Amino acid sequence: MRMKPLKRSLPLLLALLLAACAGVKPPAAAPALPEAKPAAESGPDEAKLPKVELTPEILYGVLAGEIAARRGAAGSAGLTYLDLARETRDPRMAQRAAEFCLLTGQLKPATEALRLWIELDPDSLPAREQLFITLMRGGKLAESKPLLEELLRLEPQRAPAIFVQLARLSSRPDGGGGQSYQLVRELAGRYPDLPEARFAVLAAAADSNDQAAVDREFDHLARIAPKWDLPVAWQVDRLRRKDMNAAAGFLQRELARRPDAGLELQIAYPRLLVGAKRFPEARAAFESLLKTHPDNPDLLYATGLLAYQMRDLKTAAARLQGALEQHYPEQDFVRYTLGQIAEDERDDERAENWYRQVGSGQQYLPAQSRLAMLEAADGKLDEALGRLSGLGNTDQEKISLALLQSQLAREAKQPRRAYDLLTQALQRQPKASELLYERSLVSDMLGNAGNAERDLKQILKDKPGDAQALNALGYTLANRTTRYQEAYGYIEKALKAEPDNPVILDSMGWAQYKLGRLEAARKTLEKAYAAMPDPEVGAHLGEVLWKLGRRDEALAVWRKELIQHPGHDVISEAMQRLGAKP
Repeated sequence: MRMKPLKRSLPLLLALLLAACAGVKPPAAAPALPEAKPAAESGPDEAKLPKVELTPEILYGVLAGEIAARRGAAGSAGLTYLDLARETRDPRMAQRAAEFCLLTGQLKPATEALRLWIELDPDSLPAREQLFITLMRGGKLAESKPLLEELLRLEPQRAPAIFVQLARLSSRPDGGGGQSYQLVRELAGRYPDLPEARFAVLAAAADSNDQAAVDREFDHLARIAPKWDLPVAWQVDRLRRKDMNAAAGFLQRELARRPDAGLELQIAYPRLLVGAKRFPEARAAFESLLKTHPDNPDLLYATGLLAYQMRDLKTAAARLQGALEQHYPEQDFVRYTLGQIAEDERDDERAENWYRQVGSGQQYLPAQSRLAMLEAADGKLDEALGRLSGLGNTDQEKISLALLQSQLAREAKQPRRAYDLLTQALQRQPKASELLYERSLVSDMLGNAGNAERDLKQILKDKPGDAQALNALGYTLANRTTRYQEAYGYIEKALKAEPDNPVILDSMGWAQYKLGRLEAARKTLEKAYAAMPDPEVGAHLGEVLWKLGRRDEALAVWRKELIQHPGHDVISEAMQRLGAKP
């Protein structure tokens, strides 16, 4: 014999179900509206709830809606709950439908759910608030006005919050433009000295490009609410998106007539100056604030970074250490910067000490890389390479570390070791173009043009138009083989992609020289050297000038570069080969 299902009333079981599901949130991609109130704060009187039998269909609908929301289908959940609300006439169903529809931007069903919520629970002020917000978002200003007036009448204490909400809505792209401005002015006219009402007017005026009204309202606010920072911060944010200097000018004027403005608003001014790259002014403004707030970690940090930017290393170090002592949150970034300052002051021991204090996180790999570079410079190549081995969590981090290992080995005059390190890295990531390119450079250093060509052609197989690889292949062939015309063709393609790149211009000039086009080579190399006065480019230009019989000019170029780069390998080799005296 089958047992009959136990009948229970809808209000009791539904309360339990909705309470159990209250923690179910729609996915992060659909963030909750900040205006919405949790169901627990706005639930209707239990005695007024409808007495409806909990059928399997209703139970299934509630569970299906909550499961759909948990799986990222909050829109479907909203429509499911709207159907349940129509069937059960339960205001909680309508409320839940409205919440999900608003979260997913479905304004039409959200409006229907909110109207039904009000119909089923006429005393619900949150339902009215949500409906006016939804109507404003949908541009239905005429329908929202009676709701606003009713809310202001029923909850006069909520007027400040309502007008701040109006300010937010009227400045949205879908806020209604001129009609919104007219509505806000009419409602705010009844509250001439309510700061939030004046804020709503200035926000709507700004959206309607009525600058005179904006200025008037800010004048009024400066008199009636000189300590209220929100409107000023709102306008600063609005202006900085278009013109950082205009935002800084506005804030400077407002701060002058708001001596009691909050510290965060005061700090915003020099930050705007930094954004406008007016560093000396920003530093002076930060320093002025620091005099009255000497232990503020944000100010110590900001003045420290600006001092570093302006190469005042002593002040930078003192301020950043002060920020550490005052527990500035980005501790590891400060330690890393202090390490860089110590390096700039040529105090490697102090730099190492700071880098060793950097913990796991975003700055850890940069700090370990700097430590490795200092160790390699001190002749401890094995220690430096060992430090970098095994580090890196992502493929890109591992590639960057392998490139750094190669660089350190090359700088230690151990190209064969650099080649082996790159080969090991390529066994793990065989198509990493950065590693292939670096290995081609090392192969060229080792005099193995064939290996260099192989790696560069592998890059071009995957990236046929890669200007860097085309240029490197052309230069390698021009410099290490007699396949000059083929080299010229690769470099020509690279130059078409990047016609003003001085590195490629140098390669082109060298290929022209190898092909015997001396005058064309001279012009190309002079252009490259003017854009990038590099010793290797100077070596090439000097050689072409020498071959053209302009030996005094050639010697002048070489000697100039040797003063800055004594004993440069390429220049020295060229002069020795050509029989030129230093």
